[in-house]
Amino acid sequence: MNHSAGSGLRRLAVESAKSTENTARPHLCAVNCWLAVIALCLMTSLLGCSYPGGKEDSQPAAAKVVAKVNGRSITDQDLEAEFKHYKVVFRLDKPEARDKADKLRKSLLSRIVDNVILEMEADRLGVTITPGELDVEVKTLLGDYDEQGLNQALTRNQVKLDVWKKLLERNLRIKKLIVNEVESKIRLTEVEIKEYYDKNAEDFKLPERVRVMQIMVKDEMSAVNVRKKLLAKADFATIAKEHSQSPDAAHGGDLGFYSRGQLPPEFETAVFNLKEGDISDVVRSIYGLHIFKVVKKEKPRSMTFAEAREKILDILKTNKRDEEFAGWLAKIKSGVPVTIYPEALSSRPS
Repeated sequence: MNHSAGSGLRRLAVESAKSTENTARPHLCAVNCWLAVIALCLMTSLLGCSYPGGKEDSQPAAAKVVAKVNGRSITDQDLEAEFKHYKVVFRLDKPEARDKADKLRKSLLSRIVDNVILEMEADRLGVTITPGELDVEVKTLLGDYDEQGLNQALTRNQVKLDVWKKLLERNLRIKKLIVNEVESKIRLTEVEIKEYYDKNAEDFKLPERVRVMQIMVKDEMSAVNVRKKLLAKADFATIAKEHSQSPDAAHGGDLGFYSRGQLPPEFETAVFNLKEGDISDVVRSIYGLHIFKVVKKEKPRSMTFAEAREKILDILKTNKRDEEFAGWLAKIKSGVPVTIYPEALSSRPS
């Protein structure tokens, strides 16, 4: 049962932007944050984003160089192209936000520098993106957009499709580089996983949960008739397959387990007040008329090691990935000459 419409391009861009603002030290940015800001640049390219750190010393005369990475110039125009997307999100266009804006510019410049270095490393290692990989990523990023919607968005913001795809390919190469050189080399032992569980067992709790079945119909007469059959001990799964107009009808209306806060309020009130085996009253929602049955109720309890294992694995992988990424990036950066020009940065437009 999916009651959410899904995240749009702009919302993902905003969420990723928050990841960037929270990055106090971009050069040690956790890999999850790094992939988030990569996603941001891909998303905001639909809104007119340009790719920073362009061709060597071929910027317009009006552009001021704020940094050089192994001879490649990054200009104030590159920086402002990135900054403008955060400016609205964080309301940085007001005079009282000047200090915050300056901090964000410095953070963004560090991230741009690091991206240029990572692109150079991808060149060195021969990391490439196949046409098939690019097509898959385009479809993933589009989400609810179709090809026509994409073209309209790009035309509206005066961005050419081939330019957008080139940006996408560049960022995918960085993502693939990180996966190849960091994520794929992470190893965890069962001893590490079990030790973490033993030390943090109190953090792994299962809340009160109910396993729910539902039947959804569109009109009140059908709902009343279906409920009468269920109260007369008719098999719920059979009736769901025959009458329910919800996608889960094919599975006999079985929705699986839910804890509090995971269901719409009107559903939660109905199902958590039922006992095992009980049939609910008819519940009205914007989707139709629903009848629920609680198959099983579980009280809050501690998770077993087997139940917690995958969650612990994710935690430990994230921790180790962040550590490995920071060390790996620092090593790469140590071999690349980088020059920052504070006077050009301080003379940026307000």
